[in-house]
Amino acid sequence: MQTFYFDTGVRPQNCNGLCEGQVWRNGTKQIPFDVTDVPENAELMFLAPTDDLPESKLENVIVRSVHNTTMAGDFAYFKVYKPH
Repeated sequence: MQTFYFDTGVRPQNCNGLCEGQVWRNGTKQIPFDVTDVPENAELMFLAPTDDLPESKLENVIVRSVHNTTMAGDFAYFKVYKPH
């Protein structure tokens, strides 16, 4: 299991604290989520409630089931970059 963080972009001075499942990380409010089998050369695109959006058919996109999070999305879409 790998842990990723969705960065909300919210800074401490712009909010009233954290909600359940949120953490302060690198100066912003972030929401952790776990997935499996994501290569190092992948970048999070978005989370969605389904794994069959049109992006899932793209050659350089992988979709993984999301675990252990308070986020509403059940699937994470990642863009996989080819190694140089």
